[in-house]
Order: sequence, then C-alpha cells, then structure tokens
Amino acid sequence: MRVAIRTTARISFAVFLGAFLGNALYRLVPVAPTRWLMANKDGFVLGFAVSHTVHLAFILTLVVAIGREHALKGTMVVAFTTGLLFIYALAARVLFRPLPLSSSRFEALAHWYLMALFAVSFTRHAVIRPLFYTPFVLVAITALGLRIAAAIRSKKAQVLGVNA
Repeated sequence: MRVAIRTTARISFAVFLGAFLGNALYRLVPVAPTRWLMANKDGFVLGFAVSHTVHLAFILTLVVAIGREHALKGTMVVAFTTGLLFIYALAARVLFRPLPLSSSRFEALAHWYLMALFAVSFTRHAVIRPLFYTPFVLVAITALGLRIAAAIRSKKAQVLGVNA
C-alpha cells in the first residue's frame, strides 16, 4: 500500500508540473511544445486532481488497515489537507468557470503552495533516501525557479511596454 501511495504522489507531481509550468515555460521559450503545455494547462489540473484523488484513496485505505496513528505518523496532516482543498478548488475552477475562485491570484497562490508542499515533502524523504528523492527535490526547486524567472521577464516586459 505504501508503494502505491508513493507512486501516486510521484505521478501527481509529474502531472502537476504541466499545470505549474505551462504558462511560465511559454513566456520563457515561446515554441510549439510550450504553447501546447500552456493550452493544455486545464487538462493537467484535472489530471492532477484525479491522480491525487487516487492517492488519497490509497492513504485512506492504509488508515483503515493499520489505524490513523500508524498511517499518518510523521505526516503534515494540516498542510496536506490544505493542499487537497487547493487541488479541488483548482479543478472546480476549470470545470465551473467563472467562479469566485477564478482569479489568477488564487490560482497562483494554490500553485505556489502545492509546489512548495511537494518540495518540502520530497526534501523530508530525501533525508532518508537521498539517491532516490534528490532528483525530485531538484525538479521542484527548478520549477519554482522557472516560475520566478518567467514572472521577472513578464514584469520587465510590462515596464518596457509602458515606457515605450
């Protein structure tokens, strides 16, 4: 069961990267593949929600099998519950436009929170299994850096556009 939980977490991370980086990569490198990522961002959000629902089902199955105290030992329950709420709010935003949650600020907050949660979670695991988890930590940190770089480029473009 724990293997299934870890596997679905990694799959969810890979799918979430498409949603998290779609617009940013296109701003940095406007080519056909990044245009496709940007155009399919909503599909990545929905895929992420489905994948993480399967992940949650495995966690709940483990809780039923061995008890809450043993299954959730050492986890950040409040942080992960908040993450799940963000995931489902993002999915609802895709499915039921327009919603009050459809602001780009909410989306940015949810994306940053979720990527930070992945980075922290992978870092905690990397302490125990560095050879396996360090690449995930590096990918998460790189994704955060790419979003920052894209934001800086957008701000520069706005400043240059306004002053031109």
